[in-house]
Amino acid sequence: MRRSSDKKIFIGTMSGTSHDGIDICSLKVTNQISLLKFSSFKYPRQLREDISRAIQRQELSLNMYFDLNKRIGYAFSKSIEKFLTQNKINKKSIGAIGLSGQTLFHQPKGRYPFSIQAGDPQIIAKECGVDVIGDFRNDHIKLGGEGAPLVPEFHQKLFAKKNVPLVILNIGGISNFTYLDGKNDFYGSDCGPGNALMDIYCQNFLNRPFDRNGKHAKNGVIHFPSLNQMLSHPFFKRRHPKSTGKEIFNIRFIPKQLLKRSPQDALATLTELTAVCIAKALLSLKQSPQQVIVCGGGVRNNFLVHSIERHINMNLTLSNQYGVNPQAIEAMAFGWMARQRMYKNPLIVKKNTGLLGTLTKAR
Repeated sequence: MRRSSDKKIFIGTMSGTSHDGIDICSLKVTNQISLLKFSSFKYPRQLREDISRAIQRQELSLNMYFDLNKRIGYAFSKSIEKFLTQNKINKKSIGAIGLSGQTLFHQPKGRYPFSIQAGDPQIIAKECGVDVIGDFRNDHIKLGGEGAPLVPEFHQKLFAKKNVPLVILNIGGISNFTYLDGKNDFYGSDCGPGNALMDIYCQNFLNRPFDRNGKHAKNGVIHFPSLNQMLSHPFFKRRHPKSTGKEIFNIRFIPKQLLKRSPQDALATLTELTAVCIAKALLSLKQSPQQVIVCGGGVRNNFLVHSIERHINMNLTLSNQYGVNPQAIEAMAFGWMARQRMYKNPLIVKKNTGLLGTLTKAR
């Protein structure tokens, strides 16, 4: 029996490790998950710089955290309000907002694992007048996961085909994959850096946000001593599933000898690192997928995409061939997870099940 509340739409938001802005979508779930609208909104420049500074320093004072928490909360609120106005969405039709927040620090291992996201849900609920579901990552950790990737079960609902093993590859700041076995089993893991190191290099040394379409990288020569040094990091030796972030993959991760090379050589090497760590993850799977569906900001870098294809000896399939915008998938996942939480539908984390997300009511 279908709930009357199935008529509700849900808002999903996402600001990832690239911290360049906020993706927002609206979706509806009936017999299938349907993306209704999608937009991206940039952070104010000063806020983006402050987020980047906090992440790169890897230390947060209480004052810095609470300042960012409120400023990011207001940035999400303003972007959501613009999205609702632009798309003429009545707030009464919304079930809840799924809040990703902005990850500032992610520590899924150790005696007391945790993940810190900024973006005060109370501000968003009050300013937007809509219930907010957030803090998914810490609930994921409590259930035995690593707080990332969060979306394998969503990928299962969106892409699974009977008896067809698939991989969903997301290339954001960090790259991650979901493996679907074509039956009912699935799992996900981070691979390592996605766009993060390439973008950090461009921002620090070329005064540009990223290497557009791999323009610099494809004219460079891979510096193998630096590549091998980076690949020797203990993260790459850990078994899947695992998660990571800019706690590891930041400007300090790039070898000093590589920083002395030309921008073309440096970016060729960093692009190869991303391609190799993704390929190693996919080639380690017990059963080879029949198809690799790719999404995230990295799909716009053709040079990176072709490098991955060369290493895995398989063509990648863009998610838009399945009718799903590659940029919208993670925001959709947070909208879907908000719906699951509102309806008290438990999610699967490894072999455990439980509710993900904390509800903040609009007042």
